[in-house]
Amino acid sequence: MKHHKIPKISNRIISFLVLFFVALLLVLSIVLVRIKLLQNAQDLGMALTESYALEEEVNITNLQRIAQLASQYVEEINAGGGTGQEIQSWLQGYFVKMTDILGENVVYPYAVINGEIIEANPWSGDDDYDFGSTEWYTKAIEARGEVVCSEVYTDAITGKLVMTISKALETPGDVMAMDVYIENPSLHNSALAMPEKYSYYLCTGDGELIYAKTPWQRDQSHDRENARYLLEGIQNGSLLKYDATFTDYVGDERGTYFHQMSNGWVVIMTIPFNLILLGEENVFIYVIAFIAAVMFVLLGALTIRDTIQDYRMKKADDTIHMLGDSFYAIFRVNFEKESYEAIKLKEEEGATLPQRGSYSELMEYIRKFVKFSTYQEFEQSFSLAEIQRRVDKGIADYGGDYQRRFGDTYRWVNIRTLYDKNIAKDEVTLCFRDVDAERRQQMQHMILLQDALEAARKSTKAKSNFFNSMSHDMRTPLNAIIGYCGLAQKSQESGDTAKVQDYIRKIDFAGNQLLTLINDILELSRMEAGKDNLQQAEFDLKELLENNAEIFHDQAQAAGKTFTYSLDLTDTRVVGDSKKISQVINNLLSNAIKYSNPGDSIRLEARQFDFQQHSKYQFVVQDTGIGMSPSFLEHLFEPYSRETAFTVHPTVGTGLGMPIVKSLVQQMSGEISVESALGQGSKFTVTLPLEAVKTQPGGPAAAVRPQREQPFDWSGWKVLLAEDNELNMEIATEILTMCGAEVLSASNGAEAVRLFSAAAPYSIGAILMDMQMPEMDGCEAARIIRSMNRPDAQWVPIIAVTANAFAEDIDRTTKAGMNGHVSKPIDFHLLGQVLQKAIQERDGDAPASKG
Repeated sequence: MKHHKIPKISNRIISFLVLFFVALLLVLSIVLVRIKLLQNAQDLGMALTESYALEEEVNITNLQRIAQLASQYVEEINAGGGTGQEIQSWLQGYFVKMTDILGENVVYPYAVINGEIIEANPWSGDDDYDFGSTEWYTKAIEARGEVVCSEVYTDAITGKLVMTISKALETPGDVMAMDVYIENPSLHNSALAMPEKYSYYLCTGDGELIYAKTPWQRDQSHDRENARYLLEGIQNGSLLKYDATFTDYVGDERGTYFHQMSNGWVVIMTIPFNLILLGEENVFIYVIAFIAAVMFVLLGALTIRDTIQDYRMKKADDTIHMLGDSFYAIFRVNFEKESYEAIKLKEEEGATLPQRGSYSELMEYIRKFVKFSTYQEFEQSFSLAEIQRRVDKGIADYGGDYQRRFGDTYRWVNIRTLYDKNIAKDEVTLCFRDVDAERRQQMQHMILLQDALEAARKSTKAKSNFFNSMSHDMRTPLNAIIGYCGLAQKSQESGDTAKVQDYIRKIDFAGNQLLTLINDILELSRMEAGKDNLQQAEFDLKELLENNAEIFHDQAQAAGKTFTYSLDLTDTRVVGDSKKISQVINNLLSNAIKYSNPGDSIRLEARQFDFQQHSKYQFVVQDTGIGMSPSFLEHLFEPYSRETAFTVHPTVGTGLGMPIVKSLVQQMSGEISVESALGQGSKFTVTLPLEAVKTQPGGPAAAVRPQREQPFDWSGWKVLLAEDNELNMEIATEILTMCGAEVLSASNGAEAVRLFSAAAPYSIGAILMDMQMPEMDGCEAARIIRSMNRPDAQWVPIIAVTANAFAEDIDRTTKAGMNGHVSKPIDFHLLGQVLQKAIQERDGDAPASKG
C-alpha cells in the first residue's frame, strides 16, 4: 500500500491568506462602519429636523394662541360697546407687551371692525387697503371662529416675508389679525443653537425660502437657490439615500436631512460628511499602513473607536431623549471632579463661557445674570455639596424658577438638576429653560381667579341689595292695598261713596304695581338662569308694531301727551321671537309715557337695513320727557337702578325694566343704545338682526290691520271654571256672573272632568282651567276631556287660566289640547279676546252654541 504525502501549506501563504482575509475583513469593517455612521447620522439628522420642525409648529401654535387671546379681548371690548379708538388703544398696549415678550419686529396686531382696519400704529395706506380680497381675511371669515394662518407673502410696507394669523369675531365681518414676520431669528431658536458648520433652511411646500442659517456669508438669493435645489433633490429622491451628498460652496460634501411640517412647510438641515465620518481623507492609506505595521492593533483600535463612538452617540441620544430641545442651555456636571461640560449653549454665551471648566467658574458666570438676593439662595441650592446630598438621597429631579437677566430685561427661567445613576453615577445634568411665557400666563390666571373672587363678592352683595330692594318695593304696594282697604271699609260705613270709589281705584293701581314688580322679578330671574329661550317663528312685524302703537296711543292721549309713529319697512314678515320684540317695544314706550309730562311728545320709528342674509331692523323710541342725568346713564341697565325724578305726576318703577330690555336684546343678538339729557328727553335705539321673509309675486297680501275688537259678550254662556283657590274661584265666579255667564265650579281637575262628563253635549260653552290643582292638574284634565267619546270633546274651547305664565307653560297647555292661555291675575277683556279667537278657529266642528 502506498501512502500519498499531503504537502504542507507554507506559513507564508497561510500568513498571506490570514493577512489578506484580515485586511479584507478590516476593509469590509471600515466600509460597514462608514455605512453605519452614515445611517446613524441620517437617523439622528431626521430626528433633529423633526424636533426642529416640531418647535417651529409649537412657535406657530403659541402665536395662534396669542392671536386667539387678543381676539377674545377685542371681542369683549366690542361687545361692551367699545369704540374703535378704545380698540386701537388696547391694540397699542398689546403690541408693546408682545414686543417686550417676543422681541422687536416679530408680530403686529390689527383688527377689522365694522368694515374698517384698526391698527396699533396706523399707516397712510389704510384707507385704500382692500382687505376684503386678502387671503387672511377670506380664510378667517370662512373658518367661522377658528384661528387660521395665511400663506407666506411679502409685506407691501416692509418688503419682508409675512404670515398672517387671523380669526373671525362674533360680529359678522369683524376679524382679528396678527402679522408674523416669519424671517425674524427670534422665532427660530433651534437654528440659532445649531453647530457652526450646520446649515438650516425653512421653506414653504412650493420651495419659497422663509428662513435660512448657513455658515457662508452669501446673500439671500444664493440661499434661495440652494434651498430650491435641496427641495428638488428631496422631492425627486436624489438626496434621500443615507449616503447621498451634494457639494457646497466651499467644496465640502454634505448630507441632507429634512422633515415636512403639518402645514406643508419643510425643515431642511445639511451636515458636512467630514464631521459625520470624523475625517475620512486618505483612509485607505491609513488602513494599509496600519495593516502592514500593526494589524491587530488596528483591529483593536477600530473596535475601541467603534465602542467609544457608540458610547458617545448613546450618551448624546440619552441626553437628547432626556432633555429634548426645550432647554436653551445644558451642562453635564461631574460633582466628583468639580467640573462641567457644556452640551448646549446660547450663541452669545458660547463666546464668553468656555465649553469645559470648573464648576466654580460656571457658578461665577451665572452670578452675573441673577439678582443678588436670589443668587444667595441659588448658590446654596445648587452648590456641589447640595447636589451630592440630593444624589445620596436618590433625588433624581430638582429645581425651580427664578428671574434671569437677558440684556436689559429679566425673564423667568426654570433650572433643573437631573440624575440617573444608570447613565452616569458621578454626573448630573444641569439645564435651563425659558418659562417666562408660562409664568406670565400663570400670573394672568391668578389675576382671573382674583377677578372671579371679586365678582363673586360683588354678586353676593348684589343679591343682598336685590332682596332688600325687593322687600321694600313689595311692601310699598302691599301697605297701600291694606291701608286703602281699611279706609274703604270706614268710608263705606260712613256712607261716603266717592271716597270708597277713590280708594278702590288706588287699590287697583297698587295691585297692578305689585303685579308688574312680580312679573319683572320672575322675568329677570329666568334670564339670569338661562331658561328664557327664543321662540323663533314667522310673524308680521308691521302688524305687531301697529298693534302696540295703538295701545300706547290711547294711553298717551289720556295723559295729555302726543304719540306718533313711523314704519319704514320693506319686508314686513320676519322670523324671530315676536313676544320678546313686543316686550322690548312695550317697555320702552311705557317708560317714555311714564317719564314725560303732559304736553310732551313720544315717537316710535322703525326702519329696515339689508345686511348679508339677515336684515337689520332698527327701532327708535324718542320722547321729550324729563330725561336722565349722565351719572344715572352709567347705571341705567343695572337692576333696581332708579333716578329721582320730579314730574307733574309721581311715577313709580321697579328698576328692572331696562335690565330686562337689555337682556332680551342681547339674547336676540341685537344692540341697544341710549341718548338722554335732563329736561330734554331720551332716545333709545334698538337694532335687531331678523331674517326677512321675501313675499313672492302673487303671494298672500299683506295682513290687514285688525279693527279694534268689541268687548266679549258673556251673556247666556255656561262656563265650567276649574280653580282650587277659594278666593280666586269667588272672584272669577262673581265677575263672570256679573257679565251674564252661568258658572259651574270645580275645585280640581278630576271634578272638572266629572262635571263635563255628566253635562249634556254642547251644554258647556267654554272651560276655564287652572294648571296646578290637587288630585289632578289642568293639563291632565284637558287631555282626558279631549279624549272623551262625545261630540263636543274637540269642540269645547279650553282656556288655561293660571299663574304659570312662561313659554314652556304655554307649550304644555297647547300640547294638552287647550286653545289659549291667560295669566293670572285675570284680565277679563283679554280672556274674552282669547275665547273669541278660539271660537273663530274652531271652523264649525259643531253648531256655535253658547252652551
